[in-house]
Amino acid sequence: MKKYIFFFLLFSSTLFSQNHTVYGVVSDAQSGERLIGATIFIPKTNVYTTSNSYGFYSLELPKGESTIKVSYLGYKTYANTLIISQNFLLNIDLTEESKSLNEILINAKRKNDITNSEPGTHILNLDKIKQIPAVAGEVDILKGLQLLPGVQTSHEGTTNLSIRGGSHDQNLFLLDDAPIYNPSHALGFFSVFNTDAIKNVKLYKSYIPSQFGGRLSSVVDVRMKEGNNKEQKVSGGIGLIASRLTLEAPIVKEKSSFIVSSRYSYAGSIVNAIGSGLSRLGAKSYRDFNPNKEVSFFDINTKVNLELDDKNHLYFSAYAGRDHFFYSEIDDSSSMDWGNVIGNLRWNHIFNSNLFANTMLVYSKYDYSYILRDDIREFKWLADMKEFDFKSNFDYYLNSSNHIKFGFSLENHFYNPGKLEPRNSESITKPFELESKKSLIASIYINNTQKITNKLKFNYGFRYSSFFLLGKASVNEYDDDFDIVTTKQYQKGELVKFYHSLEPRISVNYLLNNRQSIKTSYTRTTQYQHLISNSTVGLPTDVWIPSDSYIKPQTANQYSLGYYMNTKDNKYNFFTEIYCKKMYNIIDYKDNADLFLNPNIETQVLSGEGESYGIEFLLEKKKGQFKGWLSYALSNTEKTIEGINNNNSYSVTYNKKHNFSATLFYNLTKRFSVSSIFKFTSGGFITVPEGVFNHYGASFSYYSDRNGYQLPAYHRLDVSATLKSKRKEYRKREGEWSFGIYNLYNRKNIFSLFIKQNPQDLGESKAYKMFLYGASPYLSYNFKF
Repeated sequence: MKKYIFFFLLFSSTLFSQNHTVYGVVSDAQSGERLIGATIFIPKTNVYTTSNSYGFYSLELPKGESTIKVSYLGYKTYANTLIISQNFLLNIDLTEESKSLNEILINAKRKNDITNSEPGTHILNLDKIKQIPAVAGEVDILKGLQLLPGVQTSHEGTTNLSIRGGSHDQNLFLLDDAPIYNPSHALGFFSVFNTDAIKNVKLYKSYIPSQFGGRLSSVVDVRMKEGNNKEQKVSGGIGLIASRLTLEAPIVKEKSSFIVSSRYSYAGSIVNAIGSGLSRLGAKSYRDFNPNKEVSFFDINTKVNLELDDKNHLYFSAYAGRDHFFYSEIDDSSSMDWGNVIGNLRWNHIFNSNLFANTMLVYSKYDYSYILRDDIREFKWLADMKEFDFKSNFDYYLNSSNHIKFGFSLENHFYNPGKLEPRNSESITKPFELESKKSLIASIYINNTQKITNKLKFNYGFRYSSFFLLGKASVNEYDDDFDIVTTKQYQKGELVKFYHSLEPRISVNYLLNNRQSIKTSYTRTTQYQHLISNSTVGLPTDVWIPSDSYIKPQTANQYSLGYYMNTKDNKYNFFTEIYCKKMYNIIDYKDNADLFLNPNIETQVLSGEGESYGIEFLLEKKKGQFKGWLSYALSNTEKTIEGINNNNSYSVTYNKKHNFSATLFYNLTKRFSVSSIFKFTSGGFITVPEGVFNHYGASFSYYSDRNGYQLPAYHRLDVSATLKSKRKEYRKREGEWSFGIYNLYNRKNIFSLFIKQNPQDLGESKAYKMFLYGASPYLSYNFKF
């Protein structure tokens, strides 16, 4: 009986109403860019919807006369009175608004904050991110994410994110729906996302919609710009360590366009020049400066979009990036090279007023190399992984109360975990190659956003995934001492191991009134890929491997409960949310693990459970000359793995219990603004030697409990100022100068703590601390025309 009542509620408004549907896309009137998350509102019925990731919307209207209003942050509100007698297509162009936002737009923004049924979701304001102080002036969206509660980094200045107790490999980074396996440049000091090419960034960390899978902790969904289909635009910037240039233009005006955005960093050359200059001037810290730094990267984003007709649209997106890194103070005997390449061909099709589809072919490759030089071994280690996907996603707008999403995906993964080659004829290294692996992941999902009453809204669905590890492969059987007993051979294409998982997800939003709501959620996630690493920094050479007969898929259950509030004038918004996450089959390396080019990596890791819980707060001021937000999180994350730390629980390295940040903006005039960031976090945890003993003249260290030593607290203050050029109606060119100081009071935050044996006296070892940044001024110039 309950089943029939449910379906009656789901379909009744469709069966018995005499409504019609208006549908279409919402775009920027000046550039043609599709607008994500625009609010389409019917005042007469108090019904609203938002545009999807491709600007598409569908909304039921009653027969007769209705007024439709469309608003988007920073744009003038569109209003039109329609006579409704049938379903019809209505594409809407919004005009950018430079003055203060009107009340209707503010109300629409409030609806997104309060009535959105996805707790723990953040949409980055890219204009604000471009104003905040940055390392060497290089704006970075992942650094912007670190200013949100529940998001922190493993080390000073890096982009390796830990989100609600998850390790940095448990975050799914998507660029136009294509996965990026290493989102970092220069060992994590910068991210691969060029803000000049980015349109929208959305973070999911509580309720993760069913269309996303493959990672435990979060999804960072990044969308590229489509290119201006009205007129040619050029923009770029020149900074101390990197320069950027972007070109976008129509191919066929108002029908197709392209964008190409490139970036090149010369960080190593700048460091060499500055360090050498300070050394010649006699600066104490630079007396022994070695000007041989080799730090550089480049990346290029490109996208082509073609409107075939009102119901069909093609997109092609591509990204390529490459890094070279050698820094003697970190490692004077080796260098690293790595890069990502992705491509995505997408077809958008509108079947009818209620059904929208996005079908795509996705390619992603990540490769890396480790070069040992100035050593008799003189070798080069090469590794890569590739992914080929076919995905199809559907949006079905059943009625004004139900928005159903469903789809499927097929992911083919190829792993080449390592190949060793001598670099020259004098090398003593012999060629060696680890066994490659192949896996297939097939998934289906369905999700419904359902409005039960004006106050109660549900988001519920599930994702079912199946994992196939395929041959050719060799699988060892071990005894209790991990000695090989037998080895079973699998032929090419033969099934080696199968796993599957059902991932239910649900969130509930209850409106207390038009300014307050309570949201709760449950999310189950599964991860079939694992990053094997014994580095706390997160190196490009860490090894990705699939689940197998010994390393099982990781799973997590997360529960959250939050309170959200906007003030009456929408000047402030506030939220607080508590969460608890239980993780299973979490892996960690054994004591004294040998991970480098080990063909039996499963013998070096153990699995167990993890738990993370915490409470988060965010207070934001959104109006006036003075704006900004305060963020605070109190959390704890531990692992319990049999065979590690005497089977006792231990903190993870990124378990930073207190995490506070203040991000402030002040517009002094229309042209001149200042901003600042203050950040404080508790110190992370590491394993350090507790002492040294001598054995036959050589020194050996004995260690504390796993991650038994807490580092000092981290804090810094950054300031910046932006001066815009005078705007003249007859001149299209715009420019702005940005200048600031990163780490204003020169706090020496620890980047690395390590032990070195004295090569002249093997009975002596010393501990060293590495500090990454002192007070670092920067200057950059940005332009567009």
